[in-house]
Amino acid sequence: MNDRSTSDNTLEQPPASYAGRTRFTQLEYEAVLANASIGIAFTRDRKFFLCNPKFAEMFGWLPDELIGQPGETVYTSRESYEALARIAVPVLSAGKQLDLDWEVKRKDGSTFLARMIAKAISSTDPRQGTVWIVEDITDRKRADEEIRRLAAQSDLILDNVTAGILFARNRVIQRCNRRIEEMVGAAPGELNGRSSAVLFAHRMDWESAVRQAYEGTPAGQMHDAVWRFKRKAGGTFLCRTRGRRIDAGGEDQEWIWSYDDVTLEQEAGERLRRALAEQELILDNATIGIAFMRDREFQRCNRRMEEIFGYAPGELIGKSTERIHVSRAAYDEVGRVGYAAMARGEAYTEERQLRRKDGSLFWCKVVGKPADAADPAEGAIWIYDDVSAEHEARESLERAVAERTAELKAANARLGAEIGDRRQAEERAQHLADHDALTGLPNRRLLEDRLTQALALSTRNRKQTAVMFVDLDRFKAINDSLGHAVGDQVLKEVAQRLVKQLRIGDTVCRVGGDEFVVVLPEAKRSTDAAQVAGKIIDTLSQPVRVADRELTVTPSIGIAVFPDDGRDAEALIRNADAAMYHAKESGRANYQFFTEQMNQAASRRLALENDLRRAVQKGELALHYQPMAELKGGTVVAHEALVRWQHPKKGLVPPADFIQLAEDTALILGIGGWVLREACRWATFIGVEHGVQVAVNLSARQFNDPKLIDLVRRVLAESGLPSTLLVLEITESTAMQQTDVAVSTLKKLKDLGVSLALDDFGTGYSSLAYLRRFPVDRLKIDRSFIADVPGDRNAESLVKGIVGLAHALDLTVVAEGVETQAQMDFLAALGCDLAQGYLIGRPVDADSAAGRYV
Repeated sequence: MNDRSTSDNTLEQPPASYAGRTRFTQLEYEAVLANASIGIAFTRDRKFFLCNPKFAEMFGWLPDELIGQPGETVYTSRESYEALARIAVPVLSAGKQLDLDWEVKRKDGSTFLARMIAKAISSTDPRQGTVWIVEDITDRKRADEEIRRLAAQSDLILDNVTAGILFARNRVIQRCNRRIEEMVGAAPGELNGRSSAVLFAHRMDWESAVRQAYEGTPAGQMHDAVWRFKRKAGGTFLCRTRGRRIDAGGEDQEWIWSYDDVTLEQEAGERLRRALAEQELILDNATIGIAFMRDREFQRCNRRMEEIFGYAPGELIGKSTERIHVSRAAYDEVGRVGYAAMARGEAYTEERQLRRKDGSLFWCKVVGKPADAADPAEGAIWIYDDVSAEHEARESLERAVAERTAELKAANARLGAEIGDRRQAEERAQHLADHDALTGLPNRRLLEDRLTQALALSTRNRKQTAVMFVDLDRFKAINDSLGHAVGDQVLKEVAQRLVKQLRIGDTVCRVGGDEFVVVLPEAKRSTDAAQVAGKIIDTLSQPVRVADRELTVTPSIGIAVFPDDGRDAEALIRNADAAMYHAKESGRANYQFFTEQMNQAASRRLALENDLRRAVQKGELALHYQPMAELKGGTVVAHEALVRWQHPKKGLVPPADFIQLAEDTALILGIGGWVLREACRWATFIGVEHGVQVAVNLSARQFNDPKLIDLVRRVLAESGLPSTLLVLEITESTAMQQTDVAVSTLKKLKDLGVSLALDDFGTGYSSLAYLRRFPVDRLKIDRSFIADVPGDRNAESLVKGIVGLAHALDLTVVAEGVETQAQMDFLAALGCDLAQGYLIGRPVDADSAAGRYV
């Protein structure tokens, strides 16, 4: 690192003679092999014929023991070795360099992840053998995962590595690789012959490094430190310097140094330490219980969590969450409902009774969210809040309201008896003017009057007023199929149930058809309206018995809150109505608050629609392909074509954000036709001799398009793809919309010779009778059922039943969403035919997918 120049400032040079130069080069070569901090080995005819000590040490062998051993010795299995050979041989035979990560095996059977760089010794004669450069990167990979892709690239040996390499004699740079020159901004060869002080940001740092390394390191030993280096163009960076003294211990010191820029690593480590400290602070001081779980076992929890349930510190760790539930049935219910929601990337929230360690029960608000929405297997975060006091207060209030209501009804009855016929007639007339004739609820005129009064009261008392617009989902189907008389009975029952859910002073009105408006004056907070809306949804969703029929209607509810969402009655009703439509768009049977974001969402939707039209015209759409493989043998037999949109400004747009939009605007017909043509063209390109099918999804609108049959026939003819290699997939719900039409369309497609698959099976409502009529070849089990197996008895029974049903009907079964080996083994034991999911392979672009065939 320092230099010790002669009096005339000349440097010691290699011997001038050819033999001297050869010997000097040989010494440097042997120094690299003997002292390199990475493994280096040479193979010929798939056997080791030379390796350095570091290579033997990495694999737990003595150097002489490896000589003559077959290359297969250091791989985890013969299959792994042959797989590497299939990759390496074409590259090395072409004289190119191979660079990849691979799992390898030590002598004692343990494994580690290695970065391997290989190249033929002679580019013109591969029989001369191969040089392999190997580095154990297991710890680095683990660090990469914890600090989110913060990686330090190493794997060094001269110009084939990503670290800087430098040879120094008496602190004078003799030779270095291009990487160290790039790190400091020097031109090729510019550092040779200069003092190592040129690398350091400060002269004092260099002098300190000289004392530590050159005066305190015996021959053959390592020195490891971090110093601040400077760049030629300005600026500094943190550099980890690792050097080994390679001379025999004489006065002249020779060193080999490696350099790594660790600026990002140091900064990332500091950020990680701060994040962990902040997390500990939050956990230790939270007023709610927080637990981290994986596979429904406690991995970690805060002290408040232990206090709520009465456990000692650390007592819950490693235990099943079943112990906090009131029964096994309750435990199974949370697993089924909660983890199904989290598998969709949603939060699971509810209030339920839980059990303390002493056996006592209490009410608790539970919120569960996946730790990583993209990978639910990573575990979940659960939050617990003891709401027993709120439950007791609510029940007490409900009892008081009921008693007060009874008293008021009795008083009204007594008062009515004292009123004369004239007064009764006047009140009857006024009531008819202000109330709905069918339900007896206040009408729109009385609604506006009461709402105006409520707003004035809220303004004076500085409180909120909530307005809820309630609309019954699919009520028109009841009127159309059963008649208006039955519909009127349903409306009366709905009105009675609404009244029972409200406080004295609240107002519920019928404003027309199946639409109701609820006014909640002087609400303390907007969450009160959410609680009322949740009760209304639960109550109205219960079956209504009319004329020996059980009918079920669900409500969609929009909520607007004074003063944030409107300053007058008209604005509040209008905004609550808009929020109600947002609730319907969100799947019905739910409530949504009105926010300004709803207007912004509408604008974004319009902009996205325009962008999508442009994307179709400009070819921004692309297809990715995901493999399906046989459970027996693992042979890939098909690929599913999945459309992707690379937006020029927004990047990759998720399919969930534009597929439904395309369906709503009829753009799906053009997109669907393009997908079909492109998928068939790709399948023809990879070669029909492989017999690999391509699967294309048909949307509901595309399936019902009268031109579909002609489109499929034309695309097959144009692409030249045999019809037997095309699989068309439709969802179970699409097939059940108009079963007679669906059966006819499926038969016409079947006549073309294509295969048919029923997708998302188990999420719809098809009966066995209809399933037997559908001329399909495959059933694809929805991923929501596969996610809970093995382990969930209900899910296991359901999957087993579907497989048995499909085989009884002579149908092939495909399991979607297979992500773990346990799922694969369970499905194989059931006799499931095919699997699709991340364990088999992720969707990749067309060129990558075709790579295995061409």
